[in-house]
Formats: sequence, structure tokens, C-alpha cells
Amino acid sequence: MQAIISAILSMLLLLVSAPLALTAGAEVVGVLNTINGLPIGVMSFVGTFEGLEGTTITANGTLNEIFAQAQRDHPDWKPTFTHPGHQGPPVDLALIGRAENVGLEQQRKDQVYCWPIASRPQLQRATSYWVDALIQFLVAIKGDVLVGPHQCVRYLCLGDAATYLCNDNEKEIVLNSQVLATYVGDIRYLCLTGWNGRFGLVCGLETDTDKFYVHVNKQVPEC
Repeated sequence: MQAIISAILSMLLLLVSAPLALTAGAEVVGVLNTINGLPIGVMSFVGTFEGLEGTTITANGTLNEIFAQAQRDHPDWKPTFTHPGHQGPPVDLALIGRAENVGLEQQRKDQVYCWPIASRPQLQRATSYWVDALIQFLVAIKGDVLVGPHQCVRYLCLGDAATYLCNDNEKEIVLNSQVLATYVGDIRYLCLTGWNGRFGLVCGLETDTDKFYVHVNKQVPEC
């Protein structure tokens, strides 16, 4: 656990996600400029991190960028991210429906699609170690992610694992970061392959009846 926490902090202090600079129509494996025809946009965030309770952060960008800015704004902040579990939410908890305060009506998870994904054959599998780190980081955030209509955002990237949230609605959606962790947890547990006793590989997406979906895939190059 301590190793994962240290790795997260090191990655986020040193790396700030750069904007994608891809030629129209081009796509590098693992780096997405569109997802199922939806462009990659910029998300908004309102909330705080563990250890900064009482401080409300309102910002745009990836969680990597927002975390790095919070570190600069609060140099005395010593994050102590923890996670209630060994490697992400247990599958029986990860698969439960979302809470009622997430900002959408008729909230219900739909289906998980695992690698290889027919509609995205170029996507590769990320190391489960880093997918576990994604879950741990999202659980440590106390806030909401906002995504505009008909677009996707890359909201977090650690090591070789990236996760995207896509909104196919006519209006903005608002999702709690800890709820997002359960979607990543679903994909982690249901799409794990190649387990060797220490780690495996993960790639997949989960859809929701409220017309949004969450992607987890390998990031190339790494974050």
C-alpha cells in the first residue's frame, strides 16, 4: 500500500498531463483523440482532496493537473491517501448502483465490455498495479467531475493506465469521483487477464443507462 501511495505522489508531482497534439484522423495506440466519434474535451472539477478538507478546489483539466496545482497552492500539504481495501473495491460493492446524489436520474450501471473491444481494436491493456492506483487515487478525492455534452475527458492517468469518461448526453453530467472509482473497479475485476500472482493486465469499458461510459486502457507513452 505504501509503495502505491509513494508512486502516485511521485508521478503527480513530476508529471502534468500535456495536451494531445494529434493530426486530424490520426490516433496513436493508447492515446485517444476521439472515442466513438466523441472529441476529447476538458473536464471541470469541484471538490477537495484528503488532507485539504475545508478547502474547495474549482478547476479545469485532468486530475493530474489539478492535483499538481493544489500542491503548488498548498506547499505544506502532505497527502496521506488511503484506500478501504487491498486492491480496489470488492466486486460485489463495485457492481452496486450509483448513489442518488450523482446528478442524473434513473441511475443504473449497464454492461462491462472487456479487451479486446470490437469498436476499439487498437486499445491495449494496462498493468493492474496502475489500475489499482487509479482506484486508490479516485477514492481519496472528495468532489465532482463535470463533463460537457457529447464529449469525452481523460480524467486521470497514472503509470501506463489512463481512464476516460464519455458523455453522450445533450447536457452536462456531474459524477462523484468516488462513484467513478467503482466503475474503474468493475473493469479492474471483470476484465483482468494474465494474472501471474502479483499483477495482470486490464482494458475495458463500462456503459451506463444514463448515456455515459467509462474507459480504462493502456496509455502510450506512459504518463
